[in-house]
Amino acid sequence: MTKLSKITKTLSTASVTVILLAFIVTVGVLTVSKNRDTLFSPDPSTGDVKTRIVTAFDENIVGFDRFLSVYSTAQHLLGTSVYDDAGYTYLIRDSENNLHFNTVHADAAPYADAVAELNNVLLTENIPFLYIQAPTKEIDGYTKYPLGIDYATVDNAADMVKELTERGVNMIDLSEVFANNGTDPATMFYRTDHHWTTETAFDAFGYVVSYLNENYGLSLDMSLCERENWLSESQPQSFLGSIGRRIGKEAAGLDDYTFLEPNFETSYYVYYPPISEIYPNWAGTFRDAFVREGVLYSEDVNANRYASYFEFDYGHLIIENLLDDNELHIAVVKDSFALPFTAFLSTAAAKIDMIDLREFEGSVTEYLVETSPDIVLMLYSGGSFSDVMYEFDKSK
Repeated sequence: MTKLSKITKTLSTASVTVILLAFIVTVGVLTVSKNRDTLFSPDPSTGDVKTRIVTAFDENIVGFDRFLSVYSTAQHLLGTSVYDDAGYTYLIRDSENNLHFNTVHADAAPYADAVAELNNVLLTENIPFLYIQAPTKEIDGYTKYPLGIDYATVDNAADMVKELTERGVNMIDLSEVFANNGTDPATMFYRTDHHWTTETAFDAFGYVVSYLNENYGLSLDMSLCERENWLSESQPQSFLGSIGRRIGKEAAGLDDYTFLEPNFETSYYVYYPPISEIYPNWAGTFRDAFVREGVLYSEDVNANRYASYFEFDYGHLIIENLLDDNELHIAVVKDSFALPFTAFLSTAAAKIDMIDLREFEGSVTEYLVETSPDIVLMLYSGGSFSDVMYEFDKSK
């Protein structure tokens, strides 16, 4: 190689490097500018500094949607059913065009031990406890995966049911409930999201209220669970869910979203304790207290419309129903499946403590013993197998 050609090659390499670095810096600067309100926000609902940075440079990076669209279209044309994903190893599209996160097998026993220990502590304090297993998106006889896929959500959920039964914990398996009720599996979950639909959450609310009346001697108003007493608002093709946002709308299209609210008088006070200007503090009707209209009516299909109720999995919210005189106090220990469910359940109780261990500070066990609710419900999905979700007594 001549001296001139070496210089030319060096300059070419340097030019490509400079262009690449300039592109990275430009995208970085534009991304910071685009997300400046979130990155520098004191609002706890946006998460800690690490969470805000990850969100900005993962889901909200400039040009991200355009890249995903090209990638997803190419994969779709190639007939891809399994998509590589840095966060979940891979994402899956089943035979019905439903998207799924990859879920690995987990040992349910230690998690069941933690739940049983909490249950035993509450029973000694005469506080009833009910574990509610949310249905899995993988549905027997309906969901068919590509060959070679080993998907563990159903096995994990079934193992949890088995382990809790052996430990004498009162529980409901909603997968079994919906199967026995003949619920159409095509309507139970959003196609592009891992959560159940608003309608499925409402049906679960009705079943749980009936169960509490029959098995715990409560006298909750069953008319609250009748759909004719609720207003329904449909938003066709408006929602790209948690999985769809990772691979683009071309993979499975967009979901319809249905919003439900009471067609009767409501009045609430909802707050994050302790009461402070920087924490949520909402008062008024059901819509005023629970619904974040900026999410519900966003023109961006990437907006997390599922979280139109509450908007975020806060560590703790206290919900006071100012028109309910039954004095019933319920605690709901939850994952994100309980967002719409708890909003609906609030119509049947005077007070609800809604607790999410991912953000809750302190010992949940101690708090429940101190506040002594009339009943504690724990609503978890089969995808919530992680240590943080079962650390009921962080003081240990």
